Parts: sequence; structure tokens; C-alpha cells
Amino acid sequence: MTEFRNLLQEETAFYEKNREALLLQYPNRVLLIHGDKLQGDFLTVDDAVTEGVRRFGSGPFLVRKSGEEEPVVSVPALTLGLL
Repeated sequence: MTEFRNLLQEETAFYEKNREALLLQYPNRVLLIHGDKLQGDFLTVDDAVTEGVRRFGSGPFLVRKSGEEEPVVSVPALTLGLL
């Protein structure tokens, strides 16, 4: 788990810094974060992961439900059955 957090350090910092505002603006939504930017909001984790893979390939991106304390860690290649 620590390895994933190191990969997502910039994304996690952005989320934590903006967590309250994101919760107010995107309640009950799943957020896709890449670098220090929100890339989209979705109804489901699967939708966010699919879009993340489409846009960023196997590179790191963060998928998290707005307001969530613990991160949702996902390995897109595993989720999509590529590995």
C-alpha cells in the first residue's frame, strides 16, 4: 500500500487540500484526479477507472469518492483484466 501512496503523492495532496470544497461541489460522486487537477467526476468507481485508463494509460491516477477519508487504490490493468 505504501508503494501506491508514493506513486499518488501529488494526487493525494491535491485531494486532501481541496477535500471539503470537492465534497460540497461533487457530493456522492467518484473523482478522477491526475497530478494536481480534477479530471472528472463519475457515478461509479468503474466509470472513473475506465476513463482514467483511457486518458492516462497505465500511468498513476487517483480515484476517490468525494469526502472519503481513505483512498480507493486501484490498479487499472488488474481492474480491466489486462494483467
